[in-house]
Amino acid sequence: MTSNSADYLYIREQSQLDDYCKQAAQAEVLALDTEFVRTRTLFSKLGLIQVFDGKQVALIDPLCELDLEPFWQLLTAPNIVKVLHSCHEDLEVFKKYAQRLPEPLFDTQIAGQFLFQGKVLGFGAMVAQELGIELDKGEARTNWLKRPLTDNQLTYAVNDVKYLLPVYHSLNDKLAERGIQQYNLAEAAFKVAQKRKDKSIDQLFLDFGTAWQLKPRELAILQELAKWRWDLACKKDLALGFVAKDPTLVAIAQRRPSELASMQNIPGVNPQEIKRYGKAMLQCVLNAKQMKIEDCPVKVPRVTDFRDYKQSYKALRQAATLVAKEHNLPIEMLATKKQLNQWIKWSLQMAYADQPDFICSWRKELMQEALEQWQQKYSN
Repeated sequence: MTSNSADYLYIREQSQLDDYCKQAAQAEVLALDTEFVRTRTLFSKLGLIQVFDGKQVALIDPLCELDLEPFWQLLTAPNIVKVLHSCHEDLEVFKKYAQRLPEPLFDTQIAGQFLFQGKVLGFGAMVAQELGIELDKGEARTNWLKRPLTDNQLTYAVNDVKYLLPVYHSLNDKLAERGIQQYNLAEAAFKVAQKRKDKSIDQLFLDFGTAWQLKPRELAILQELAKWRWDLACKKDLALGFVAKDPTLVAIAQRRPSELASMQNIPGVNPQEIKRYGKAMLQCVLNAKQMKIEDCPVKVPRVTDFRDYKQSYKALRQAATLVAKEHNLPIEMLATKKQLNQWIKWSLQMAYADQPDFICSWRKELMQEALEQWQQKYSN
């Protein structure tokens, strides 16, 4: 059954999806959004897809027996700009369900950051600022997997793309006026490229904020525990924290228990976690203890411990600020503190240093001369 309204088309039949996708394929711009549920699960559960081609809003129900391939093909149509707001979680949904990501992409939140000195605006605030319209966001935390969807849910879902298109046109015009359209699109493309990469399971232990405090043997235990937790979370589709919380794994890595009884006595460890998974976690500890010390992960360095850190960071920040002004860009979008530290770590060849954004994104062309001058002074 397919529902029609003056405002939208509610698609639950294949013929309607096919017809709408043929129509949407002619558009130059598509506004997209997804509604999903992610409370205790590792992966989001897709509940609704919204799309607006400038003519009609369509709400696609993925819980019906639909072949979504005609819609997924639109995601990578090179002649259609796909517009999203705050794309991070939507990209995860598309990666899981479509096995592809939207390109070319325009993220209105990223565009706003370029235009408003790095300020991050939610969709409601963006619509209010650009269009003077106040949206009701009361359904943001609703259950999108429950059927039937209420009228309030449907109205909320429609508004998320109905107003996204005029916001896009407003922001795109402002970017054009400032001559920075290309950087906005390049940043969105960079986000897509980052999302395309899968996590390195062996380096999950680096996601723990206190990993730098651990010794190599303790890091080996944390590495084993983090891999075990990830594998189990994937199999059970459970959020990581519902398998075992971060402080539990760190505490076990630090205490290195040899038996369940001693594991149960570690302060702060949830008894229920030990009851469910104590044996498996203990096996991780034992596996790591059997490793040769030279095979254990090396200590996690902190960039702030570099002897010339304050001076070198200040110099790099000042150089980036000059480049940003030269190209009419906010410093917040050209070089964040995280990106500056990332560059310093990589230049000093610190352990676990990732290839910095200054090398693998649009920033390279703008920053290259400043970075080379910095390297000559600080990385030798």
